[in-house]
Amino acid sequence: MKNLFDLRGERILITGAGGAIGGATARVCAALGAELFIADLKAPTELADELKARAAALDNTKRDDVNALLQDIGEIDALIDTSGYYVKGDWLDGGDEWEQLFERTMAVNVKGPVNLLRAALPAMMKRGSGRIVLTSSMAARNAGSTLAVEPAYAASKGGLSALVRYFARQAAASGVVVNGVAPGPIFTPLLVSANQPFTVDQYPMKRLGQPEEIGWPAAFLASRGASFTTGAVLDVNGGMCFS
Repeated sequence: MKNLFDLRGERILITGAGGAIGGATARVCAALGAELFIADLKAPTELADELKARAAALDNTKRDDVNALLQDIGEIDALIDTSGYYVKGDWLDGGDEWEQLFERTMAVNVKGPVNLLRAALPAMMKRGSGRIVLTSSMAARNAGSTLAVEPAYAASKGGLSALVRYFARQAAASGVVVNGVAPGPIFTPLLVSANQPFTVDQYPMKRLGQPEEIGWPAAFLASRGASFTTGAVLDVNGGMCFS
């Protein structure tokens, strides 16, 4: 029996690869043999050298740039988007500053993935195969692990989870699957910068997750082993909340 989790020969684009989760996901996919293309706002060249991948700079909020990158790369078997934006603001009294924060959060966390889907999905559907993995958040389900979670972030990730299901329905008949991963509290610079008042004692597993613990589920969803899984948003949160 063929090992469908084996990514050898699979061409995979990972966006947000300059971040902790994106970088860990790229390392997992490389370990499984994938041919990688990795992108972020600043081209992750050091990671590309490490993994023998191809790096590119990409602002996913700019549709023309996204289209140009996909055209340059050519046919891909899977897309894993790990891009994300989180900045804490004062939603009640923040005025114009919070309005700008809200707009930027929605642009990166919702519009960006839509731009990627619009660029990648038609070719996959025409070909009759492909896998897309988006990165949502536990905040989409319960507004986060504490009351300190930025509402713009929670709203954006809720929207992203809905888009996973929408595009999964659109693509299902063609054989393309669209899924998501919803991380809980993962030890990343993004979590540290959020400056949320929490202790690991509040978590069922009494620890934070590690970036590679998101990378492995994402790699599964990007593999041919997930060929009958679509519209799923996989909770990876150490038991903080359940579907």
